[in-house]
Amino acid sequence: MQQLKHACWLLLPLLLLLLASEAQAQQRLRFTADKVIGRRVEGGQVNVLVGNVVIRQPGTTIYADSAQVRRAENQAEAYGRIRVEEGDSITITSKSLVYEGNTGTAFMTRDVVYRDGATVLYTDNLEFNKFTGISSYHSGGRMVNNENTLTSRRGVFNRPANSASFYSKVVLRSPDATIYSDTLHYNTLTGQATFVGFTRVVRADGTVTEGNDGLVYNTQSERGAVLQGFIENEDYIITGTRLGYDRQRELFTAKGNVTMTAKDQQVIILGTEAYYDKKTGITRIWGRPLMKRPVQQDTLFMSADTMMAIEHELEAKKRLLAWGGVKIFKQDLQGVADSMAYRLADSLLFFYRQPVLWNQQNQLTGDTINLQIRNNTVDRMRLLQNGFVISRDTLGDYNQVKGRLITAFFRDDELSQVAVNGNAESIYFVLEETDSVMVQMGMNRITCANMLINFANRQVRQIRFYQQPDATFVPPHELKEPDTRLSGFVWQEERRPSLADVLSRESSAASSPAPVKGAPERSVPSDGTQTKPAVAPRQGQPERTKPLRPTDRKTTPKPSSGKPTPEDQ
Repeated sequence: MQQLKHACWLLLPLLLLLLASEAQAQQRLRFTADKVIGRRVEGGQVNVLVGNVVIRQPGTTIYADSAQVRRAENQAEAYGRIRVEEGDSITITSKSLVYEGNTGTAFMTRDVVYRDGATVLYTDNLEFNKFTGISSYHSGGRMVNNENTLTSRRGVFNRPANSASFYSKVVLRSPDATIYSDTLHYNTLTGQATFVGFTRVVRADGTVTEGNDGLVYNTQSERGAVLQGFIENEDYIITGTRLGYDRQRELFTAKGNVTMTAKDQQVIILGTEAYYDKKTGITRIWGRPLMKRPVQQDTLFMSADTMMAIEHELEAKKRLLAWGGVKIFKQDLQGVADSMAYRLADSLLFFYRQPVLWNQQNQLTGDTINLQIRNNTVDRMRLLQNGFVISRDTLGDYNQVKGRLITAFFRDDELSQVAVNGNAESIYFVLEETDSVMVQMGMNRITCANMLINFANRQVRQIRFYQQPDATFVPPHELKEPDTRLSGFVWQEERRPSLADVLSRESSAASSPAPVKGAPERSVPSDGTQTKPAVAPRQGQPERTKPLRPTDRKTTPKPSSGKPTPEDQ
């Protein structure tokens, strides 16, 4: 019994060898031709086939004009018009072929055309293996599928794994876009395309996408992701650690170190997450976004909880919106508000809901504030409804101006003139220098319809009053604290943001009132409130051009023919 068992073990290798030989014998090449010539050559017999050559192996048929078959090696070389048919779907044509019957490998050269269903590959060198289902080219190829064309230096197809890989100078062209990359891996079953290394996508509409670490796209779901790259259209450039794309919805998303640049306006916005809806032309940025805009020799910084950019074919309708704890900082200008609208065409900013702006020692408030930037510098502000300007003098007293509409003009980034239209009120303190010491001489309180105030060296230089001015001078010894404040006075220095406050990515409720529920959908005026500009008085209206003195106490100024400066026109 033991000997029988030992004999079985000895026969097993021989049995396996016989089975292998039988399997190999089943794969022997069979052939027919118009003419078959047998020749003896070193190493065995060669059959030379001429005319209508057909070489067969189970599942594979080779057609050629002529061929040589080495029976011992189970190998064939074919020439002329060669056509290989593999299974029911694959057809390959070329002008030269070497086929290894034992390994099922075909080496095809010269004008190779590989067809598999709707896919056609053109190359000059193709290696094909019928047993492994793997094909490859190494000297450049062009693959066409319907309206899509792909070219590369090398390519590998793995039918069992439903995959294809392309290497070196990969270019994929379609009606929608052209993609440039170094490497592409594609799964025909899942539709997943993975571009490796630097990848550039140029869409038909001019949108450009680049990924330093590649791109992933699914042809079935039509969704993709760009790694460490950017998306660029006519107006904006968006960068991020990971950019997503949904072709059906025409929606781009960005996450991680997001940067959006408005190319024409030199505006840069930083955030942690963003999306761009191509259909609506809207880009929204989250993560306490920070906006930077060059302003002359300085930079204007702005932060908020959310920012939104709106594209439009008309320049006048392009907008940048911000809401949720808006803060701005410039060396000579700071501000807070609940929300903001930036009109890109004319560099006009609108601040809403309890906005406060500061310039040097001046605080400006109103129901809404418009800030005009011209030639990369602050030109003017309009305080719409309940405008209030407070200026702290060198002695720490508060000069105040309020009215229905206030327009503040700037020169060299400093407040130069303030025009008040409607219900004008003013308090300012008279200062005189005695023995190089500044001394307070008293306080002027004036009410009138309209008012014009000129500044020099950050101090009040001149005030003009129009239409029934009523002025009162109060000497220092009669001043009482309630009388030194106009109704609605609030000094809000504690809300004044520093550069560190604006640069911080943490939202601060202290800088703005509590946001209204549903703030992102809040309707923000896009063209500004239609309020009449500061009105210049008609000739002959009463005005006051000199500071009131103690002798003018409780008097009404006499009329004069003075007019406001041209800046108020």
